[in-house]
Parts: sequence; structure tokens; C-alpha cells
Amino acid sequence: MSLSTVARPSVEHLKGVRIFAAFQDHELGLLLKAGESIDRASHANIVIEGELSWGLYVILEGVVGILKSNSLSGEVYDVGQLGPGAFFGEMSLIDDQPRSATVRALLPVKLLHIPKDIFMAILASNPSMKDRFYENCIRDLVRRLRELDENYVVSQYQLWKTAIHGDHDHPRASALPEDSLKTGKVA
Repeated sequence: MSLSTVARPSVEHLKGVRIFAAFQDHELGLLLKAGESIDRASHANIVIEGELSWGLYVILEGVVGILKSNSLSGEVYDVGQLGPGAFFGEMSLIDDQPRSATVRALLPVKLLHIPKDIFMAILASNPSMKDRFYENCIRDLVRRLRELDENYVVSQYQLWKTAIHGDHDHPRASALPEDSLKTGKVA
């Protein structure tokens, strides 16, 4: 299946990418020149958890799924989806660790891939751009951490509530006050 709505990535495509929000048009143009446009079919893996990382990807069109393996059980979990304007691989620009998740095309996708060595050379030649990039990375990581914190609290509350109300054999299970569900403390 051919993707036709995004013939060639443009500065306009990159203006909507959160991690590039502080970049000027000519800086976005540098990234476009450095990158390569990639098409992937539905169900194709784009990156695989544990592999070495080679750069940043920006989704121009389509939807990808983020899959994460449970290191204890080996089970793979769908942890999210990303669409146009989203990006992945930014952690590889900060450290030299392997990919933290598998990213798979759920629909045909068009991506802009910017190789790590070229991206880092662009930042090295422009200290202001480098500072702005890392500031945006920090903001994005803080945003994600806040979402993770909120999701964790909600999931723990739901687990606690299920454990208390679901344990019908325990004589006190149905007698616990609602406050214990909120505080996690049982008198």
C-alpha cells in the first residue's frame, strides 16, 4: 500500500513535533536534509526492544504501537500508540543504551529517520540548538513521568479496590470502610 498524502516531508511537518518546538525553520530544514523518508507496511517492526539504537524517528503518517516485554515473564504488552507528529528514539540521542521498546506499524506508516551521528553533529555545530533540544527533551520526559505517576496511582487504587472487594472469603473484606481504599490503610 502506498502512502500518498505525505509525498515528501517538509518544515511544516516538523513544526508540529513537540521535541522540535523551539527550532527555527532553517534548523528544521537542516534536520530534513539530514533525514531520510521511510515507508513501512502494517505489522512491520520499525525498531526492536534490546537492539542498538541508530537515531530518531518522526511519524509523518500512520499509526505505530509501542510494545514492551516483561523481563520476568517474557510476555509482551501493548503500552501505547503514536500517530502523526509523534516521535520515538529520542532516548537514543541522550544515551547509548539499547532500544527500550519495540515499535511496530499498526497501519502503513511514513517516517522521517534522522541518524544519531548526523543529528549529534548538527547539535554540536549549533550550541543554542543543542540547548533548546535538550530542554525540550527534559520537558517531554517530565510530561511523560507525570502521566506515568498518575497512571500508576490509578492502577494501584484499582488493584487495591479489587483485592479488597474481590476477596469474598475474608470476613472483613466487605466491612472495610471506603476511606481504606483511598489511604491504603486498614484499621
